[in-house]
Amino acid sequence: MKHRISPIVILLFISVVGYTLNINNKSPETLTNKAVPTEITIKPFPILSFIPPALTGQQLAWYAEAGFNVMMIHPDEKDYSTLKKYWKGNWMLFKEFNYKGYDYKSMADFHVEDPKRIGFFLGDEPKTYQLDDLKKQFDFLRSKHPTMISLVNLFPSYVSQSVLQSSYREYVDQYFDKLRPAYASLDNYPNYRLGYEGTTYYHDLEIMRETAQKNNCKILGFVQVYSSDAHRDVSDSDLAWQVNSLLAYGSKGLFYFYFRHPVVAINELTNSELMKINKKDSVYDFKQGRIKVPGSNVYEFGSGVLNAQDQKGERFNDVARINAQALAWGETLINLKSLKVRHILGFNEPFPPVGTDEFATKNWAGVDEQYIVKIDSKDRTQNRGYILSYFEDTENRPYVMIVNKKHGENMSCEEGKLATVISFKSEIEKVYAVSNINGKEEPLKLDKNNSLECDISGGGAVLLRLEL
Repeated sequence: MKHRISPIVILLFISVVGYTLNINNKSPETLTNKAVPTEITIKPFPILSFIPPALTGQQLAWYAEAGFNVMMIHPDEKDYSTLKKYWKGNWMLFKEFNYKGYDYKSMADFHVEDPKRIGFFLGDEPKTYQLDDLKKQFDFLRSKHPTMISLVNLFPSYVSQSVLQSSYREYVDQYFDKLRPAYASLDNYPNYRLGYEGTTYYHDLEIMRETAQKNNCKILGFVQVYSSDAHRDVSDSDLAWQVNSLLAYGSKGLFYFYFRHPVVAINELTNSELMKINKKDSVYDFKQGRIKVPGSNVYEFGSGVLNAQDQKGERFNDVARINAQALAWGETLINLKSLKVRHILGFNEPFPPVGTDEFATKNWAGVDEQYIVKIDSKDRTQNRGYILSYFEDTENRPYVMIVNKKHGENMSCEEGKLATVISFKSEIEKVYAVSNINGKEEPLKLDKNNSLECDISGGGAVLLRLEL
């Protein structure tokens, strides 16, 4: 970005070779003979929100305090001036809710000289037939700025074929084939009311993990903070479970819905009173849940990171805590390759979740897993299952991530804590924990059975490097 080259030269170059670019370093790192899309890695580990904060010093300070490090703005000189006054992190240009008439061409060269500009958010939940128009936008922006990302957020799989106008598999495949994105996301909302959990969550995470890897793409994991008439208020453990599940499935960043209350933000972005603020929708009671006006005709959104009054919401501190943990792991996670993900069944759980692979044992079809013999909680009746994810780094050193899936409505991370025993195979000689406080490795001592006992909070996780 510091040394601009003719787009024609860039296109000819990309058609012959692919190269890896670190956005902060602005220099090619590797060259291959395979013709692939430009590989882009956003650093530091990106955390952003679909509804961003207002462009005020106070809200941007809260945004940073909560661990977010990518901001979105329209290509507007006044907005940019305010952003640069108060914001030190990366930023993207935003076309959704485009009430001022900005299009992708007007976004292309807006302050391209700024090294903190990392790309473009072009739309949310396109239907299959709309991908052709988005392809034109992606191709145009990539031809001018091949080291910046273009991002379009996908529908989840529980959207009907009549809405998509194709099968879901066809939808996802066409998205990657046509757009060739460097980063991708889809918005599956898993936390429903009445104790119901979305049954497609892991299915969608696995589709994204596999398809993104095949297409040289990185995932921005989508985090639900909001509640509505259909979705419950997200608890501390719900939040941790989502973030750690996304990281276990190979996400290289987080994309929240939402930071600022959408009624406030959408009204402002569209310059019209599309939705009215329900002053009670951010009042939270841990016994009753969110208090609403019965029979209200107003579309109900509960509190996000900020609430309906544009102040710190009920989840602010929880979001800040889990984002700090993700950022502590971020430098390691960005460089890890996701190999496979297994699910360990919980107490009285007869089958693995839809779309997942069950952890194999020697007494099941003669199949054996790598590195791990068994993972279980000391009190088995409290075990709601674990995720075991296998990774390797650029030196082919093995890592595993283990997520405690115990979470739920009004359940804190502390209440969901499980004393967990991880039994390693004899080939594992040393185990190091990657700290979720400072990202440093800490050696762990295994017992005489080559096992490790640790407490994993509700929705929490451990990231371990193994030595054979």
